Amino acid sequence: MNLIEYYLSAAWLRLAYLACMVLPVRADKVVFASARAEKLEGNLAYIHDELLRQRPGTHVVLLLDRYSYDFWGKVAYFFKLVRASYHLATSHVVFVDNAYLPVHVGPHRSGTKVIQVWHAGGALKKFGLDTCPPNRVVENRFIHKYYDYVIVGSDVAVAPYASALRTPPDRVVPLGIARTDFFFDDVAMAEARSRVLAAHPNLQGRRVILYAPTFRGYSDDKRPYQGLDAALLRERLGNEYAIVHKTHPVFGSEQIDSAGYDAVIDTEFDVNELFTVTDVLVTDYSSSVFEYALLRKPLVLLVDDLDSYTAEPGFYLDFRAEMIGEFATNTDEVVAIIAAGEFDLPAYGAFIAKHCQHDDGCASARLVEFVEGI
Repeated sequence: MNLIEYYLSAAWLRLAYLACMVLPVRADKVVFASARAEKLEGNLAYIHDELLRQRPGTHVVLLLDRYSYDFWGKVAYFFKLVRASYHLATSHVVFVDNAYLPVHVGPHRSGTKVIQVWHAGGALKKFGLDTCPPNRVVENRFIHKYYDYVIVGSDVAVAPYASALRTPPDRVVPLGIARTDFFFDDVAMAEARSRVLAAHPNLQGRRVILYAPTFRGYSDDKRPYQGLDAALLRERLGNEYAIVHKTHPVFGSEQIDSAGYDAVIDTEFDVNELFTVTDVLVTDYSSSVFEYALLRKPLVLLVDDLDSYTAEPGFYLDFRAEMIGEFATNTDEVVAIIAAGEFDLPAYGAFIAKHCQHDDGCASARLVEFVEGI
């Protein structure tokens, strides 16, 4: 989105919101909004289910429309946001898990509370308003305004999220990451594992290596990263291992070179579901390491561009000193680490205590209780 597109969109959305203010706020109405996916998933899904468990009469509205970067996709998305402005103006609580334009174009009514639950599990790589210098990305000049509360998983995440999401620290609340409740539910874990293996029977009985890197670039310049040579990994390790690529949520499987992979999975399963069949996770700077750490399974960090990534976007922690897992800079080193099988799993305890402090299986319930309190 360029600056002209923003000003035009913001003006019309603000007018739509102001027009809807003649309508009352419904005390029983809760909105779940996301520009990241077209189905309820992640934190929003867990909060939604827990909310309806505790308050079955709640009037729930789902605004789930993936943002598009092409011109006509933006036009179609804009009209969906006009509808969203109506719901923002008439709802008691609005949950979002990313930037959501109707929230940011102006202040909302005092009877509405906007709660940002973000889509990352902790504070690893810099994001939001901390990602780049002024004028580098147009959106960073106007997104992340007017949150009433931001929910995080640990005390150490409060300051980074306050900075990145332009929210006072006393409104950044460490209640835990809702979707990590999954890892404390043996039945849900077993069911997810069964679904994954039923969809991909070629993984059955093999050691699964999951490659799940984060993206590179910003805004409409985002691109997938493929630092792992899956064909070489296959050649060196043999068919005892199954190699799976999990795309970042903003990309489709068609954007990934599938050579060497037993499966390339995009929206079919989320990464937490895939963790149930994973024996070794290979990633880079993905915040999924916070969730994966809870399972205390082997982790390899393939970080061939660590120096440049440290410079921009940068980190909220000392990556070399504080991160769990074994470090590699190329596929040969990944092979050697996996073949050796020597992983420092006891080191996960201190990492979990610091960065996953409130991820204990009760995060969703605490958040719903918190909403009741406000």
